[in-house]
Amino acid sequence: MTLRDYQDLSKKTVQGYNLKNKEHYFLGYLGLAGETGSVLTLLKKLLRDGEGFGSFESQLKEELGDVLWYIAAIASHYNFDLDEVAKINLEKTKDRFEGSYFSNIPRLDDKYEQRFPDSFIVQFEEQTNGSFLEVSMTWEKGKLGDPLTDNARIPNDYRYHDVFHLGHVAFLGWSPVMRHLMGLKRKSDPHTLDCEDRGRPQVAEEAVTLIIFNYAKGNKMLKESDRIDTDLLRTVKQIVIDLEVSVITANHWEKTIIESYKVFHKLVENRGGKVLVSVAERKLEYIGT
Repeated sequence: MTLRDYQDLSKKTVQGYNLKNKEHYFLGYLGLAGETGSVLTLLKKLLRDGEGFGSFESQLKEELGDVLWYIAAIASHYNFDLDEVAKINLEKTKDRFEGSYFSNIPRLDDKYEQRFPDSFIVQFEEQTNGSFLEVSMTWEKGKLGDPLTDNARIPNDYRYHDVFHLGHVAFLGWSPVMRHLMGLKRKSDPHTLDCEDRGRPQVAEEAVTLIIFNYAKGNKMLKESDRIDTDLLRTVKQIVIDLEVSVITANHWEKTIIESYKVFHKLVENRGGKVLVSVAERKLEYIGT
């Protein structure tokens, strides 16, 4: 039996109701909430009674069937195809959770003259400027931008946040900010230059970096995390929805964030140091002072 077959058969048992406003109200919502509660009640009994709750599995199948019935009823109320609903769900969960290698991500700048180097090293140096701590970056061709402070009344190490842009380069092959700092804007293609490498994409990347940093501040700076909140990843994907990096999955964003923060913590602990950025090997690595 397919989901569509089930949906067609379940329509025959949908009950009517007396409320006149049938367009904006449907009992299926309340039924789904009630049956979900019944599933949780079974879990409570299992935790309480353990092996003594011998009918747990049979009752669970029955309650899950009731949940499925209400889902099908709600879908039918809006003329949704349950097969299509299931397909959309699988696509979403694949984007969020299906593991894949960074090497499977194509080089976004592969066809352009201005490409990120396959591998390069960036030196972070911290110094005091008056009452401020600031961090500067250099690479083989000289300075990378101006020195950065925390831009905060309470010190929070945001002066090292350029490492997150380097993480975007290493793992995703993308960073309008670093293209600007490294002189690698794709001027050979005026359309790409305008849409991907100028002000708006740079603002979008800075917004992604800041919103993740603020999230990290409330979660031990991700020192003990191997997961990122799904809603945050949705927000990140929404920010970059019109950019070339929109092809990147939530799963890859999650891995990029976690791995970049590992290097961030190394830089903070050592008050600077060298970072290896390898687009060819999809690697970001702290390699010492």
